[in-house]
Amino acid sequence: MDCKLGEMARNVATIKKFAKLASRRDADIVCYPELATTGYSLNRKWRNHAETIPGPTSNLLAKLAEEFGFYLICGMVERDSRSNRIFDSTVLINPSGDLVGVYRKVHLWDMERRFFTPGKSFPVFRTKFGNVGLGICYDLEFPEPARALAVRGADIIFFSSAQPSWMRKLVDTYVHSRASENCLFVAHSNRVGREGGLVFLGQSQIVSPYGHTLAKKNRGEGVVVARVDFSIRRRMRRRLPYLRHRIPRAYSTLTG
Repeated sequence: MDCKLGEMARNVATIKKFAKLASRRDADIVCYPELATTGYSLNRKWRNHAETIPGPTSNLLAKLAEEFGFYLICGMVERDSRSNRIFDSTVLINPSGDLVGVYRKVHLWDMERRFFTPGKSFPVFRTKFGNVGLGICYDLEFPEPARALAVRGADIIFFSSAQPSWMRKLVDTYVHSRASENCLFVAHSNRVGREGGLVFLGQSQIVSPYGHTLAKKNRGEGVVVARVDFSIRRRMRRRLPYLRHRIPRAYSTLTG
């Protein structure tokens, strides 16, 4: 989707429009881009648009999930009610409108580091379809988040992103690598449009553990849908047992 900077009501309306399209294609889990409710380039104004979760915007998203009967993943600016810190977060809501969980972006890019507090962990959430891991944009560019989620049992990782157009080749490489090196599915939801001099890539796609692109939207707004078979993940992990053949003691320098 093309998010409109600071126009939360308009963005939620766009989210609903694509929710309708996804429901017509029998989607079970729907993922939207990073900071989809606000747009990306707010900088100092991120704090002005931050909300607690649950809160007004997450409650609207919950109503959409319940109305259309699917799991909904969406990026938004979160404010922690106790510390008053803000986070670049995604919510995961189930088809009953219940909040399953929140992921706070761990790897912050550029200006994000001035305003957001980084998250501290990579949780895996159980759904009736399988175990879901979440990541946000810059997290994709590090191998550790996807590996941590894989070790914790994720069947699929959904990345909500706002990747720029100059990252086209790199993003394609990262999405396929994270899927194949961890023997799981990756769904990458990346926004489109322009904010000032920043042009967003789009190129949303769903990739199998074998590195096959199951569905892809190369340009413009739209909905990308693929049916995934988690038995493929189990078969590939038997054939290519990367997770079992890890040698963590040899990687000790990574924790330094």
